[in-house]
Amino acid sequence: MKKSARILPLAALAAVMLLVSSCGSKKNLVNDSSAKASVDAQTSATPQPHVLPAPKEATDVKKVNFIQRVADNALTSAAISSKIKFNIQTGSKDITVPGTLRMKRDEVIRIHLQIPFLGSEAGRLEFTPDYVLILDRLHKEYVKADYNQVEFLKRNGLTFHSLQALFWNQLFMPGKEQLSAADMQQYEVNLQSSPSPITLQKGKMTYTWLTNSQAQIERTSVLYAGGKDGDTKVDVSYADFLTLGAKPFPAQIGIAMTTTAIKGKNKDMKLNITLNNPSTDGNWETLTEVSKKFTQVSVDDAIGKIMSLTK
Repeated sequence: MKKSARILPLAALAAVMLLVSSCGSKKNLVNDSSAKASVDAQTSATPQPHVLPAPKEATDVKKVNFIQRVADNALTSAAISSKIKFNIQTGSKDITVPGTLRMKRDEVIRIHLQIPFLGSEAGRLEFTPDYVLILDRLHKEYVKADYNQVEFLKRNGLTFHSLQALFWNQLFMPGKEQLSAADMQQYEVNLQSSPSPITLQKGKMTYTWLTNSQAQIERTSVLYAGGKDGDTKVDVSYADFLTLGAKPFPAQIGIAMTTTAIKGKNKDMKLNITLNNPSTDGNWETLTEVSKKFTQVSVDDAIGKIMSLTK
């Protein structure tokens, strides 16, 4: 297998996450000394049962109760670990590689991708509350980007916790670490439709969660209407729910992205992550230490290489 094919899945996943966070924005790199995990400040974000104020109208009662059911379906475990099958579809390419998904609530989301048959790691993608790390082991290069300093993210309230909610299959409020009763009053719900959509409008961002009769989120859509900077839409679908930590959790996660933010041209990409026997094991190192043998490259250079691999 050619090196470009080996690294494509990692590059594609990085492209989705970087492009979602870069619409109309300029990336800023951080030095290792300024990129540290802020765990203690985040521990309050574990989902807790919500007590909502009693609404006046009967229709509002149903909506509030439904939103509460959806919120309370969120996994309460502190960690998730699973072997995965990772599939990427972009242009004429359709590639599947093995890997591992590891997540610790409010600390890290990490995806390891391996070279098929050899089993060695090709690279990893790591998100923390402070930065995103893309590690390319094949070329001994890495990108460390401080998305907390990106103006687009600040304006729209997108944080690590928003991304975490997408991977953990739960509702979120942009700019907030945990949903409050007042936050949940801001959602709109259409209970006449099945699946029942929950929607939220924040500036140029539109969020939609499609839920089933069990109040499980089956699809999350995030749309950024960037005007001259281009539009980006990400759809995250969830299927094959199993019980994990006494809560439902999807064994199938699909991510589809379409954007016109790349030089005004349409770009489509699909990722499918299949979990194999996931657990709540958290006995693994939380953050990646980058070897001095690796060279740090700019985000612009990384995106250029990523896009050349996905043609």
